[in-house]
Amino acid sequence: MIDDDFESVFRRMIEQFMEAFGEMPEGSFGFRTWNGSVVNGPIDTEVELNNNEPKVERIDLRDRALILIEWSEDIEIPTVKVTGSNVTVQPGPDRKEISVEVGFQISLEKSNVSHRNGVTEISVVKTESENTDDHDGFLKVE
Repeated sequence: MIDDDFESVFRRMIEQFMEAFGEMPEGSFGFRTWNGSVVNGPIDTEVELNNNEPKVERIDLRDRALILIEWSEDIEIPTVKVTGSNVTVQPGPDRKEISVEVGFQISLEKSNVSHRNGVTEISVVKTESENTDDHDGFLKVE
């Protein structure tokens, strides 16, 4: 019953909307753009997808997290910096860095990084220490 009421109200709204604009004229017509020029033909636009962006996936486990980064092109060995509960990956000098928040303080001693075949795998482990000074630093890439 609610669906029927919604459908009838929606149908009336569409009918009123179409009546307000009337029928579209047949034949040729043009559009005026914001700068006043007239466009008479179809506008062909193509949006290029940026395939250079790396694919990042974070997998949460009980007391650890696994961060997988698949690079679209060859990179040098990345630099991985840990600051509290944040992991920052710098793939090269002229590249955009990637930052991932894991939601817990990270143990530098138990965490590791590997980089093979265009995939960077970062395994970060939750620390049991309350001292926040021991959680900042760089992870060595194996």
